[in-house]
Amino acid sequence: MIYNFAKTILVMKKIILILSLVISYSSIAQTLKYKIEGEVTGLQDTEVILAYYFGGKQYAKDTAISNNGKFVFTGIGELDGGMYLVVLPDQKWFDIIISEQKFKFKTSLNNLVSDMTFVNSKENTPFYKYLNFINLRQQEISPIREKLKTASAEETKKLKKKQEDIDKEVMEYRENFLKNYKNIFFSKIIKATIDPIIPESPKDKNGNIDETFPFRYYKTHFWDNVDFNDERILRTPLFHSKMEQYLDKMTAKNPDSIIVSANILVEKSKINKEIFRYVVSHITSKYERSKIMGMDAVFVNMVEKYYITNMCSWVEEEQLKKIIERAEKIAPNLIGKVASEFNDIYGRPFMKDLNGKIHTLQSVDAEYTLLIFYGPTCGHCKTEIPKIKNTIDSLINLKYDIKTFAVATEFDVSEWKKFIKEQKTESWINVADISHDDEGNPLASSDWRDKYDIYSTPVVYLLDKEKRIVAKRITHQQFADIIIRK
Repeated sequence: MIYNFAKTILVMKKIILILSLVISYSSIAQTLKYKIEGEVTGLQDTEVILAYYFGGKQYAKDTAISNNGKFVFTGIGELDGGMYLVVLPDQKWFDIIISEQKFKFKTSLNNLVSDMTFVNSKENTPFYKYLNFINLRQQEISPIREKLKTASAEETKKLKKKQEDIDKEVMEYRENFLKNYKNIFFSKIIKATIDPIIPESPKDKNGNIDETFPFRYYKTHFWDNVDFNDERILRTPLFHSKMEQYLDKMTAKNPDSIIVSANILVEKSKINKEIFRYVVSHITSKYERSKIMGMDAVFVNMVEKYYITNMCSWVEEEQLKKIIERAEKIAPNLIGKVASEFNDIYGRPFMKDLNGKIHTLQSVDAEYTLLIFYGPTCGHCKTEIPKIKNTIDSLINLKYDIKTFAVATEFDVSEWKKFIKEQKTESWINVADISHDDEGNPLASSDWRDKYDIYSTPVVYLLDKEKRIVAKRITHQQFADIIIRK
């Protein structure tokens, strides 16, 4: 009797355990926000990666292990909408659209696109229908392009007619696709790739055609087909690519032009907070670290227009402070600005030569002033300063009116004297902040290091007669080219 009772208790415990596991599994299943089931015939048991596009790069989102070609991506949080990649071994991959959170697909390893089918995906079925059509037309047009390389005049005419017919077929298919599937996200991607149709160029009163009109019209309407209200466009290869094209290829490479383009783009992005965040962050970062001289003006513009005005709520307070401080350092130091004078907090000049005589930038009377920052013990300076001096001497021999205002960034007077003698720079205006207290701290120094952004040496600035910054952080070859060109 006792045995039977114990046996009953044991059975009940097993039932309770099973029920609890079932309930637990059921609870997890109910909380799963996405479940993407895939099958790739011919795929070995291996790791499969689900990745997404963002900002010109791809990022892993989830992983799964295939078993006889079958795998499942699951998660308790919804996937952000956009274009994703399913990455297989041996650099094989294919795209899928994430709009639905739960669907299935099946394809083969040898024909990933043409064999693809979907279940429960209103997005991906037409997406792959479109891809298959384009692939087939590409297969038709590729041999035509090859034949055109060596074709005779008569053959060329026939081949170009075939090419035009295929292009027309593609255009018609695209037009019908956009009509039939106007409510899916992929249609927005297609539409965003369509260039604006440029009307006939207008004529002036004399009947002359405005040859600049096509480009100006194209640039003005470049973003017409992009839906800035749909943040999913960020998670495609398209948006970042169009940004780079707009800023790098369609805008003159000078800060004023880029500032105009950047501001136009940011204003368009304001309709969606995520797109606005990406556009502002990307442009700010891009031009803060640009290697093209003068582009820091774009960075300063972005900070003054959007960060200082509290429009960048996603930036943490400490990081915001650093960004603003960085812009404030750079702002007085932009191309075209008058170079900051070396004055203390009371407005008194303090840079002295070896004899204790004070010198100022504005007192330098020359068509060009080379403002050079160097460290007397800096190894790189010892290599570069002779090259700089030789170039300056050559330009002076060619009758260019140039003077050099050389600032030592280190405070050891003996090393400073030694450097001047060894480098034979006695003809330069050699100055340093040499007034110190007993502990070696400068007495009169202002924030000149910050004003001139001196974090390494040597640094060379080229100033004009009015001491406006013509160029900065340049090599001896660059300042020579600038002076000769002018």
